[in-house]
Amino acid sequence: METASSVSSDFSLETHWEMAAKTKMGKYLTHLETDFISKSLDLSKENLSVMDVGAEAGRFSLLPQNSKAHVVSIDINAYALKRLKQKSRHVNIILADARNLPLKDGIFDVVFMIEVLDYIPELGQALGECMRTLKPEASSVLSFGNKSSIKARLKAMQGKSYRHSYGEMMQCLSKTECTIKRKLGYSWVPFGRTSQSSLVPILTALEKIFGLRRIVRYSPWVIVHITRHSGPMDPV
Repeated sequence: METASSVSSDFSLETHWEMAAKTKMGKYLTHLETDFISKSLDLSKENLSVMDVGAEAGRFSLLPQNSKAHVVSIDINAYALKRLKQKSRHVNIILADARNLPLKDGIFDVVFMIEVLDYIPELGQALGECMRTLKPEASSVLSFGNKSSIKARLKAMQGKSYRHSYGEMMQCLSKTECTIKRKLGYSWVPFGRTSQSSLVPILTALEKIFGLRRIVRYSPWVIVHITRHSGPMDPV
């Protein structure tokens, strides 16, 4: 198994995603995702086993750091994982692909897949690996850009797009034999992650006030809390 120990010893520069998280738009996204996780899961339990897939430099890997959780952070970016390791020596980093996790079946209480599925064409394979590593009745929180949203169509006119539609995601999840516990839509505002627009706080407040986050099917981004069934899974 390849680890992240082979990269340069100088890890002083922030990654693109670390810098993006400090923008007005980045702070909004991280706050909403973190709030959703905290309302869906109890990360204070002792001996909790957590896997963060697509961990990058660790926005979500560090959430359970105040408990006695065992955290495994997965990414294909060795530099970002080393940045994460500098932040917390208790986090275990593994350089690996979400489609082929070098881990045993049924060992995690929680799996995060936040803002990573947009980079994976093989959606069913990635979700299958996530569910395979979860204990029966354990939870996962995942998010994705919704290709069937209006914002995605506008992005497509600029030569950009999200990869998966809401319908495709729900269909794939149904094949994993999981239960969907909670869903929330977000990022209706017309800005990208690195935006520092002064309108971000105003428009995101209106997003909440007007109930746009409840219109999940057409939301630009969707975050979902699922639990694995207690019985055996069929292949995705």
